[in-house]
Amino acid sequence: MESVHGHNVLNLIKEQELVLSKEALLTAISAAFGEQARYHTCSARELTAEELVDQFVDKGKLIETGEGIQY
Repeated sequence: MESVHGHNVLNLIKEQELVLSKEALLTAISAAFGEQARYHTCSARELTAEELVDQFVDKGKLIETGEGIQY
C-alpha cells in the first residue's frame, strides 16, 4: 500500500475552506485517499488519518476550536 504525504492532506483541508468536525474531516480524508490509506510526514511514518490530524493539531498546522478543525 502506498503512503500519502501529509501535505496532500493539508491541501485537501485548505481547499475545503470550512471548519469541519474531526469526524467530518476524517470522512473527507478517507473519501479522498481511501479507508486503508496510511500517511507520512518528514518526521513520522505509517500514520492513520486520525494520528496525522492529531499531529498537525499538536504542531499548529491545523487549528482545533470548539466548532471543529480548520487550516
